[in-house]
Amino acid sequence: MTPMGDDASQVRPRRANWSGTLILACLALGFTASAVKIEQVRIRSEQDRVNVLATADSESESRLEDLGRFLAEPQTRLIRLSRLDATASDAVIAWNPSLRRGYLLCDGLPPLDPSVDYELWVLHESDTPVRLAGISARAGKSAYPFQADGDIGTKDHLEITAGPREAGKAPILSADPVNPS
Repeated sequence: MTPMGDDASQVRPRRANWSGTLILACLALGFTASAVKIEQVRIRSEQDRVNVLATADSESESRLEDLGRFLAEPQTRLIRLSRLDATASDAVIAWNPSLRRGYLLCDGLPPLDPSVDYELWVLHESDTPVRLAGISARAGKSAYPFQADGDIGTKDHLEITAGPREAGKAPILSADPVNPS
């Protein structure tokens, strides 16, 4: 007789229960794969953000180069504007009569309602105001390019209004007469 009893063939070796371990391993693998996918999406998002910032930086550099070239042109003249309103800052217009283009250089020009622009007016000898351009102010910006519909002479009076020119509405900036610097 064997110590196990009379029938040793009935004793079966014990099998390990692997099903619970396999389920836990599959769950861990699923969570790991999910975490990897989330990290890939985050990295792709950061790469897209870097590309957007690089493009914005390139555009800013390009605008600064354009402004630099514009200011360096021999026909460009600077026109100093006096502040007539407490909300406005001192300002300068860089004006090129041959291109009929200019820049309003004004730090801290308060933004208006999105549907309203600052308006640049010229008063020729007849004192009849002629609208030259509209300028949209944005927070954090200090150089505002514009294309003028007319010309600015050296004996003209310039005004900038916050919105359309109306009776009783005073300009916020003025140059009288236009004295180029």
